[in-house]
Amino acid sequence: MAESDLVRASCAVAEEYLASFRIVILNGPRQAGKTTMLRHLHRRHGGTSFNLDDEQLLQAAIEDPVGFAGTGPEPRLIDEVQRAGDPLIRAIKAEVDAESGPGRYVLAGSTRFLATPSLSESLAGRGVVVDVWPFSQGEFEGRFERFIDVAFDEPGRLLGLGPANVDRADYFARICRGGFPEPALLGGARARKAWFRAYVQAIAERDIREMSRVNEPSAMTALLAYLASITAQEHNSVNTSTRTGLHRTTVNKYVELLEAVFLVHRLPAWSRNLTSRAVKHAKLHLTDTGLAASLLGVSPESLAKPVAPTRGPLVETFIVNELAKQATWSEAEVRLHHWRVSGGAEVDVVMERDDGQVVGVEAKARDTVTAADFRGLAQLRDLLGDQFTQGIVLHTGSQGAISFGDRLMALPLDSLWRAGHDPAT
Repeated sequence: MAESDLVRASCAVAEEYLASFRIVILNGPRQAGKTTMLRHLHRRHGGTSFNLDDEQLLQAAIEDPVGFAGTGPEPRLIDEVQRAGDPLIRAIKAEVDAESGPGRYVLAGSTRFLATPSLSESLAGRGVVVDVWPFSQGEFEGRFERFIDVAFDEPGRLLGLGPANVDRADYFARICRGGFPEPALLGGARARKAWFRAYVQAIAERDIREMSRVNEPSAMTALLAYLASITAQEHNSVNTSTRTGLHRTTVNKYVELLEAVFLVHRLPAWSRNLTSRAVKHAKLHLTDTGLAASLLGVSPESLAKPVAPTRGPLVETFIVNELAKQATWSEAEVRLHHWRVSGGAEVDVVMERDDGQVVGVEAKARDTVTAADFRGLAQLRDLLGDQFTQGIVLHTGSQGAISFGDRLMALPLDSLWRAGHDPAT
């Protein structure tokens, strides 16, 4: 299957927004599928398509942003728009202010350039952002998962899920494959590793340098490798400085740049002042477990060994990332956090809706689940009362859904893409 044959759930969201908003912004890492989405939207809606990776088009946009912004029939689809900088964004703002109406621009960017304060203010009320992550497991199989919606709205349906359709070896293969379409479709592990190495080098030497003066891209790559080794942990810049030899201020700057190009993301701490001992530090996750596995030099076989230090963190990051992807097309807005009480209970993912309802998810890189694995979820349930909808432990075993008491259940990991899916269209 070619990348162009894969259908994105976020594309349906972009189409919906295109009918209501003047500007639709596709934000996500390079090679996650934004260009393919733009081609799909161009085929469906016509208009004018530009890619600013083309040097001639880029120079035209820089030299005459006003003229460029008004070129061609609408919608105007501009890929890698961040490369032309703030003048082009201001020109687009002037265009949509002069004549209102939905579906005028689709802007795609590979950095959080469009989320900076000045640009957010200039496009406020004019545009909406669609996050484009690497592919989810369901998207690879032509399905759009609804695990989050089912967990909130019909959690009892989850208890009807039977045994897993995959085994541990398949889980670990999926983790090492990751969600970027091109390396996922490559034949072997060696080719994927070469792809990821070239990918990181290109971003460090091009995208990050365009954003900030970084004279040592190799230091950025080394930092990313270290962050892969601590994925799913709370980040401490002092410890990172000690381990990498980079100054603390440099660490903070570089981590922000890696966030800006979507290679890492933070899972913020969750709290409603339920306990004064709640930890307030965010966890850091790599955006893709295939990238993390490549940086760490691990394989499905090494993850399956009796002692595999990276197995737990990679399974947790895999779950967090799959939930984050589904959250972009969930029916209701869902925010993802983690929760930990100093010296006490913790929950890997706390999903909260606008109405205050919460679903907790705990990741276990084991085939069996015990009552002790629900300690954090049970404590959160007791603190929240009726606002706690469901607590779920996801595991790598084959056993189907099992209830562990009031609003607590264990599910096989593949429930994430088996529960409540829609076919791709």
